[in-house]
Amino acid sequence: IATNYTENGWGLTRAPDHITQRLQQRLNRTLLEEGIIDPSGKYTYKEHYIPVIGGEEHARPLMITNAHDNREILNEMTPFFEWWSGIDLKPSIAYGIRAYRNDSNLLMHIDKPTSHVISGIYHVGRSEDAEPWPIVIEDFHGNTNQVYLTPGDILFYESSKCNHGRPQTFYGGYYASLFMHYAPASPDFDGKALLHERDLAVPPHWHVDFPPQEGLDEFEMVGTSFKEPKCKNLLCSLDDTSEQSKNTVNWYGPAPKGMIVTNGWDPETMEPPKEWVERGYDGGKRRDGNAVGIDSDNSGEEED
Repeated sequence: IATNYTENGWGLTRAPDHITQRLQQRLNRTLLEEGIIDPSGKYTYKEHYIPVIGGEEHARPLMITNAHDNREILNEMTPFFEWWSGIDLKPSIAYGIRAYRNDSNLLMHIDKPTSHVISGIYHVGRSEDAEPWPIVIEDFHGNTNQVYLTPGDILFYESSKCNHGRPQTFYGGYYASLFMHYAPASPDFDGKALLHERDLAVPPHWHVDFPPQEGLDEFEMVGTSFKEPKCKNLLCSLDDTSEQSKNTVNWYGPAPKGMIVTNGWDPETMEPPKEWVERGYDGGKRRDGNAVGIDSDNSGEEED
């Protein structure tokens, strides 16, 4: 139904240091200096129940928000997302910082086709006792990618097309990220029409529960997400006893600066293939020099 804008549906790069530090200051000020554990304030609060996020009440994520700051970061980062997607974008929303807590998980799902088209997970920080907790994303070629982010990494992904989540249970104090979403700026993009087409594509028997069939993995819908309850980590491609796990690839950050890691790179060393051609980040020059450029090494000054 919806367009594929990139070859693989996902990519990984390193965020600008000055923005990472800005977000980490917000996170640390709230969780470490103020020691907020069970907040009820306007800007720091416990997230309401969402079926896609598993866990009991004590595991509800904390939302550490600042709408003005999030909007500034979303606007400033637009050229980064245009660099990856290859199209002009309009910012939709950035929400968070969301801090997942002990015993929570995130079931596999896709996002809104109207506004969450080109997206990013900006990993801000995690507690010292946090165990590895990869983001899982299914790409356009049938691979299941487990990406182990380090603070300051950004995972690009086409979030209304690629199933993604963190179905494994998280163990640790917190794991915090900012979630960023954009839509194509082209007047030809009609998100509402895509939504209508999607609804028309749902078969009339979608809600019927069929009995288990031999040779097929059990599949269960949870709201707009899904899980495979008989498989390890609720996803058969993450279960090494399942045939589906043969197409699972593990990637380990930190990502390199100024380049985008994706299929074809070495997932452990983050090195490109020998014949790889990478233009590198152009500082937003694809907008004819009118955009705010971001130096992925350090500064956030405007570029001509």
